[in-house]
Order: sequence, then structure tokens, then C-alpha cells
Amino acid sequence: MANLFLLDIDGALVDSNNLELGCYVKAVNEVLGVEMDTDLTQYANLTDGGVLDEIIAKHGISESRSLIHRKVESRFSTLVQQAIKESPEAVHEAVGAKAFLNHINDLQNTHIAISTSGWASTAKLKLRAAGFDISNITFASSSDALSRTEIMALAAFRAKQDLGVVFDRRVLFAHGDRNKHASQELGYDYVEVGRTDGHHTHIPNLTHYQAAFSQLALSS
Repeated sequence: MANLFLLDIDGALVDSNNLELGCYVKAVNEVLGVEMDTDLTQYANLTDGGVLDEIIAKHGISESRSLIHRKVESRFSTLVQQAIKESPEAVHEAVGAKAFLNHINDLQNTHIAISTSGWASTAKLKLRAAGFDISNITFASSSDALSRTEIMALAAFRAKQDLGVVFDRRVLFAHGDRNKHASQELGYDYVEVGRTDGHHTHIPNLTHYQAAFSQLALSS
């Protein structure tokens, strides 16, 4: 039986103290001249591309959508890079993340893919800053699709293509209700990393992956 573990970046692999939100707000303001509402619960697609599309629609901006996305992503990436340079301690490995990846690499029938709601450029900036080498890991981001569900499905499809494996189970390690709901929609197992609400498999961080394996009856 082959398993695919989909990993979100924020909270599961990298802790960045929400450094990028301020950069995103600033990039939107500088490029579009509008103030972004930072109540993130109001956005239907809480991804970098999805939020930007909703801002464009809300403010009736008529400029080319693709051009706006390129401009905002470019400025956002620059601001994130500057923020990391100024405060390198703000971006670091989440507890247990690298050891977890090393363990999975040693397993015969379990594979990894990264699925992030961020744009690829900034997501990879954070991963590099936290000391991750993802050159051989399947990757999907908001640069590929707008919704969390689409990004996760694409990561799974790419992993199948990259590895030539048909997966019997797909498990998302992430946090937050949107990730849980996307997993339910796709029929993936879900492991909540970093908080607990009593409704699904939970671990405080990836150091405790064996507890999740046990609850999901996965081989370790």
C-alpha cells in the first residue's frame, strides 16, 4: 500500500510568525493603491492568488489580471526577502519537521509532496530560510491554482506523475479549518498540526508523528 503525505508549509514545516501578512498588505497597497482588509476569514479562497482576485473584484480594478498578479507577487517576494534579511530569526523550521522528512524518506511506500496556499516564489524563500532543500520534492502552490482544494489535488496528481505511483491513501499534515474542509472534500485523511479542537487527528508538531500514524493505522 502506497501513501502520499501532503505537507502544508506554514505551521507544519516552517514557523514565520505571520511575517508575510504585513508584506502582502504592503505589496497590495503599493501596486494597487488600496487598503487590504486583514480579516482573513472573509476571503473565500485563502490563498495568495485567491485573496488577490477578491481584492481586484471588490475594488473594480480593470487592469489585466495576469499583470496585476505578476506585479503584486514580485513586490511581495521582494518585501518578504527584505523582511527575512532584516529578521532571519523570524523564519525557522517548525519543531520536528526535518526529522519527520528524513524518516519518511527512509520508508519504502510513503512519499511526500508540498502543498501551499502561498505563491511559489515566497513559499520557497521561506523554506530556504528555514534550511530546507526541496529540490526533489513534488510541489504545488497558489501559483498553480486559486483554491486550497485545487492546490492539494494538483500536488497529489504531480506526485503520481513524478513517482509513477498510484497512492492508496493521501494524508494532509496542516492546520486550520480550511485545510480540514479541503481534505474532507477530496477524501484525504487529515492531521491537524499545532492545535486541537477534538474533532480529528491532532499532533502538537511533527515530532509526534507516530501518534498520528497510530490513529490512522499507518505503517511507520
